[in-house]
Amino acid sequence: MKLDLNLLRVFVAIYETRNITAAAASLNVSQPAASAALARLRDAFSDPLFVRAPLGMEPTPRSQSIIDKVKQVLESIDQDILSQQVFVPQQATDEFVFCMTAIAEYVFLPRMFAVLKKHAPSTRIRSLSLSPPDLIESFQGGKVDLAIGFYPDLVSADIYQQRLFSHNLVCVLRKEHPITGEHMTLDEFQNSGHVDVRDGSRTSEMFEEILVDRKIKRNIVLTTSHYMSIPRIIAESDLIAVVPLIVAKIFASTYNLRLISLPIELPGYDLKQYWHRKYHHDQRLLWLRSLIQSEFSDAYVSDLLRDMGTDISSDSLIAQVHL
Repeated sequence: MKLDLNLLRVFVAIYETRNITAAAASLNVSQPAASAALARLRDAFSDPLFVRAPLGMEPTPRSQSIIDKVKQVLESIDQDILSQQVFVPQQATDEFVFCMTAIAEYVFLPRMFAVLKKHAPSTRIRSLSLSPPDLIESFQGGKVDLAIGFYPDLVSADIYQQRLFSHNLVCVLRKEHPITGEHMTLDEFQNSGHVDVRDGSRTSEMFEEILVDRKIKRNIVLTTSHYMSIPRIIAESDLIAVVPLIVAKIFASTYNLRLISLPIELPGYDLKQYWHRKYHHDQRLLWLRSLIQSEFSDAYVSDLLRDMGTDISSDSLIAQVHL
């Protein structure tokens, strides 16, 4: 037996009011529509369900036997299925799963942990590193909530994205390095020993592509798979490394290093947050995306860089940002 959900609402209304006209009014439908619904209910149950009596429509034993179950079904549908879900950060105990590039994790994660603990103190964070194909699959299965970083290859009709801020590349070197000027020349850049980071990120790949296009060769003497070894290597040698500005600033403030602008102009790289369209209207993730957008913007990066100070030419940075 198949029943229209609205028929059950008519059944409950008649049961509670004992009057078809009053039941129709409570449901904001016409009296003929309520009568027609009752006729369909009688056919479906092969029972009159309600009979006329001096005090109104009296329920039959069949109605008496099913009324509680019908109310439970409607209440469950209204509360668990049809109601608008509301995410309450202060009460949430969720685990938020992020996929981040190495740079994004280094820059975002400490601040993100502090922000989430402030607004949603009982939530947890898990950070993963996945390739774009694996990330898309994890998005579809709901195993990853958001991806944050520079993912230019993460292009799909199913993936939404939102820009957070841009980052730029600079050279980092020890303060007593033989290169002493405020600006590095192209010869100095090519002749210096370089530490090259091959962490699988598209930032490194695209920088290398730019150098190849411009026929610029680096003297790479050390290659590493991640950024964390960079500051000590630079501090204890005359090698130089090309790293994102915000990462370089963190290194410089910790290891007493110096930053210098590159001798070539480069575009800025946009760090974004990405999510699957299946979860675009999910209240939990709407709140999370809004929080991240408000906390990690160009203003956040500018404030962070200002707080750490800078010894790199502002003019050269402006040139890179506005290309």
